[in-house]
Amino acid sequence: MLKISVILPVFNGEKYLHESIDSLLAQNYKDFEIIIWDDGSTDSTPGIIANYRDSRIKVFSNTVNRGLFKTLNLAINRAQGKYIRLWSYDDIMKPRCLETEIMFQRQHPEIGMSYCARDAIDGLGKVIANAPEDKTPEIISPELAAQIMFYYGSIAGNISTVMIKKAVLDDVGLFREDMEQSADFDMWVRISGKYPIGFIHESLIYLRKHINQFSRLKGMGAVFIKEDREVIQKLTERLPRQILSYAKVYNRWHRYIKYVHYMMRCLLSGDLKTAARVYKEIQSMDNLFLLIGLWFISANGRWLKKRPRFVELVANY
Repeated sequence: MLKISVILPVFNGEKYLHESIDSLLAQNYKDFEIIIWDDGSTDSTPGIIANYRDSRIKVFSNTVNRGLFKTLNLAINRAQGKYIRLWSYDDIMKPRCLETEIMFQRQHPEIGMSYCARDAIDGLGKVIANAPEDKTPEIISPELAAQIMFYYGSIAGNISTVMIKKAVLDDVGLFREDMEQSADFDMWVRISGKYPIGFIHESLIYLRKHINQFSRLKGMGAVFIKEDREVIQKLTERLPRQILSYAKVYNRWHRYIKYVHYMMRCLLSGDLKTAARVYKEIQSMDNLFLLIGLWFISANGRWLKKRPRFVELVANY
């Protein structure tokens, strides 16, 4: 059996795809396959892929665009590797990435997935931020993972940082296809509910930030709020009882105030449709007028901040 299947979905990736694939082929570790799945691209993406002749590359395509998570699931079902390495067409993998990650997995056979630190680059490939100092432990228990993700959101940050055991996906299931934005967050929550998660503190990739990313498209904030609400509820149910009452306070002062700010931005920019969608979501969560008042007096959460509160078992986090 192959050790690693690198899963690379792409839609209209002509600007960055070549560099991304080249970084995979330049890995020190060689025992892997690359499953490239073109999700109905209308640019030169198919031609770029066709220029590669490496036997490790396997190419599939959708006749129409089906979305990221449906495409990921299709590719995972074709994977032959013991480990699934998720990847993005616009990011760059450092040469020691796969080698370091497979060693980490072998050293910690109890984990269900691992993620790594990353440097940020802009659209031109210039480093704009080095990986920040992160005090998260190397092995994260299910109890700690629930608390971290409740306070800080998606623990891995991006699919490009993640390696998952194929057997774990067989256990917890594939990505939810009814979600557009938060299916990765939902996946990390499901995995962490049954397995420890590993964190590699070394920066192993360059994560690209650019204006054409899906999450930055108009109206995606409303989708994010709706989908994240369900995932956060799952996490809340896993929180230690000692902090359940504080979790409600934190949601108001941290999460919900941000939602109000996004609604206000949409209103001011004339995007009334998105503002109405966000308004509906906020109303179903809490008292809207109270939240607007908190948003105002806290200057959009910059004042009177509520800090994450962990139980004693992770007091040093």
